[in-house]
Amino acid sequence: NPAMQSMPFDMPQPEEPVNDFVEMPVSQPAQPPQPVDDLMNLAEPAQPAEEPEVDMMDMNERKKKILHSIISEYIKSAEPVGSRHVAKSLDMGLSSATIRNEMADLEEMGYLEQPHTSAGRIPSDKGYRLYVDSLMKNCELTVNDMAVFDHVLGWQLGQLDSIIKQVSVVLSELTNYTAVLTTPEMKRGAIKTVELVPVDASSALIILVTNEGVMKHKRVLLPAGANSDFVHSFSNLLREKLSGLTLDEIGAPKISEIRHAMRAHFELLFPVLDFIAEIIDDVRAETEIFTSGAAKILDYPEYSDVRRAKAFLEFLNDKSAMVEILSNGDEAASENGGLSIRIGKENMQDIMKQSSVITANYYVGDKVMGKLGIIGPTRMDYPRTIAKIKKISAILNRLLYELYVDEE
Repeated sequence: NPAMQSMPFDMPQPEEPVNDFVEMPVSQPAQPPQPVDDLMNLAEPAQPAEEPEVDMMDMNERKKKILHSIISEYIKSAEPVGSRHVAKSLDMGLSSATIRNEMADLEEMGYLEQPHTSAGRIPSDKGYRLYVDSLMKNCELTVNDMAVFDHVLGWQLGQLDSIIKQVSVVLSELTNYTAVLTTPEMKRGAIKTVELVPVDASSALIILVTNEGVMKHKRVLLPAGANSDFVHSFSNLLREKLSGLTLDEIGAPKISEIRHAMRAHFELLFPVLDFIAEIIDDVRAETEIFTSGAAKILDYPEYSDVRRAKAFLEFLNDKSAMVEILSNGDEAASENGGLSIRIGKENMQDIMKQSSVITANYYVGDKVMGKLGIIGPTRMDYPRTIAKIKKISAILNRLLYELYVDEE
């Protein structure tokens, strides 16, 4: 597997979902379970449901158990689920005829659908939404999962884009879905530090680090007579005068101030300023997207149609489309601890109507730096996927904090 070869360590195999039904009271309308922490607050649908709301008093305990059983089995098998399987899995002493009647009610209520070629039922988007919001419970991570996360925490920290790229690979391999991550968008690029390091008698290396953690460097020629002492003094001067400034703040008065302080070799100042302008313009121009495991969609029967699979892969390679996918849930995420879940027709793009998207914010301190997300079929193992994206988000927060805050 080419994706696995890119991993820096052996990856545990995907695990089967667990039967994780949560008992819900009959006497009151069902409410989402209380979150373990902020990220587990689940998102409301991105778009209003077309069907009229069904009184949850009609969704009795038996119907909930039957719906949960059908969804759990369909997530595993991708095959329509019949009454016989439900009767065996629930062991409630109900006849197949009774279960068929309940399944017919659930279909009429909009929670199940019946493919024309089968007597079994499959969940609708509305059924998945009820499952995510009310029926499933939080999933505990396995020992193998935790071993992977511990390994990630032990990474040698590098540049921001390197960390994001590696995290996208880990997230895709852990979930067996397509992972998408964004780097921070730098709307007003500022300089964290800038240094000039001698390379040899005739050249030096400019190193610039932005306040978003992006590091760039460029080699420049030194003027004749500019020795290492001058380079060191000039480096200190640049750091003193430019650290914390945005590009817009480096105007004629600031350049004049630096030039007056230099006293000699003024010509070196201009390639340095040109490089700073070039780097900050590049960094703040647009968000970078890292996508990992795009071909994993081919593992799922929902994408077995060659034409549809090709169109979906092309969609995943569209950078602007991926930015839109990750930003569509911003409003819901802001109200639900940074986590957003969009199921099927809740997605705005036509090609995503049979897919689900789970996204989470990542932070440095309390500042949102970017997003990470999972794209897969609506028949997604929601409990495990939510637990893993929540954990990797927390780890990414910690890595970035160590890289850009602790070092200060």
